[in-house]
Amino acid sequence: MGDLAARAKKMLDEQTREWPLLRDNVAALASVQTRAIPVDDFVLKVQFNPARLTSTAAKTDAKTIRERKCFLCAENRPPEQREVAFGDDYLVLCNPFPIFPEHFTITHRAHRPQRIRESFGDFLDLAAAMSPRYTVFYNGPKCGASAPDHLHFQAGDRGFMTIEGEYDRLKGEPIVKTSKLKAFAPESSRPFIGLESSDRTAMLAAFGALLRNLNNIAPDPDEPMMNVLSWHEPSGWRVIVLPRLKHRPSFYFAEGEEKILLSPASVDLGGVCIVPLEHDFRKLDRAHLEQMLREVMLQPDAFAKLRDALAAVLRGP
Repeated sequence: MGDLAARAKKMLDEQTREWPLLRDNVAALASVQTRAIPVDDFVLKVQFNPARLTSTAAKTDAKTIRERKCFLCAENRPPEQREVAFGDDYLVLCNPFPIFPEHFTITHRAHRPQRIRESFGDFLDLAAAMSPRYTVFYNGPKCGASAPDHLHFQAGDRGFMTIEGEYDRLKGEPIVKTSKLKAFAPESSRPFIGLESSDRTAMLAAFGALLRNLNNIAPDPDEPMMNVLSWHEPSGWRVIVLPRLKHRPSFYFAEGEEKILLSPASVDLGGVCIVPLEHDFRKLDRAHLEQMLREVMLQPDAFAKLRDALAAVLRGP
C-alpha cells in the first residue's frame, strides 16, 4: 500500500474511534441492503443507504450554492474532521457519510470551482498515490458533485464498483493503440471512454483531446458533463470517462409514487446505485435503471461522433 493510502487508512481508523458521526455511519454500512440487477451486459447494484439523503437530495443550483457556506472550506468543516496532506494543494478527509467502507474526500486547499481540465494531472497522481487499495473518482459540477464550487476528488475501496471488475470484458477492442496509449469506446447503454497508459504525458494529452471533442459535441459553459474513475496498476493508469447528457433522470422530479430519489454520479454509474429511501430501494427495477441510463448518458449518435473524433485525433497523421 502506498504511503498516502497508508496514512489515509490510519487516519480513518483513528477518526472512526474518535468521531461519533463517522463511527455511527461506518457502523451503519454493515446493515445496508443491496440488490444486484443485470442491465444490458453489466450489473448494477442498488444500495439502500439512509445516510446519503443529504447528498442525494442536495440542491446544486447557483442560488443555493451562493447562499450556503462551503462545507469543504477549512473554516466550515466539522471540528472533529482531521486531514492528511496530499502534495501542497490537497487535503485527504474522511467522508462522514460513506458509501464505501473506506471513503475519502480529497479537497483542494483553496476555494475554487469544480473543474478537472487543469487538475487532471493531480487526479492521475492521486490515483497512483492511493493504489492499490483505492479507486479515485471525480464528479463534474453538474454530474453529482454536491460541492460544485469547491474542487475535490473522492476515493474508496478498490473493487467496490462493479465496473472495475467488468472493465476488461466490457472495453472491447481498442479504437486507438500506440506505443504509449490505448483507448476504448464500447457501444453500450452505459457508454464510456477507457484510457490506458503508463505515460503520464500521454494520458494528459489524451484526456485533453477527449475534453475538447466532448465540448464540441455536447458544449457546456462550465465543462463537458462527465464522471471520471481511475486506478493505477503496475502496467499504468486506467481511466474511465462516462460522458453525460443530464444530471438526474426524469423520475427524480416526478410527483407521488412515480418519484425515486436516485441522483447518479460516479459511484452509481460505476455500478452501485445509492438510494436513501427504503421504498425507492424496494421499487427500483431494471426498467428504472435502463430509463436512467437513456436519460442521463450521452446519446448513442453523439457518443459515436465522440468516438470517431477522438480516434482520429489520437491516431495522429
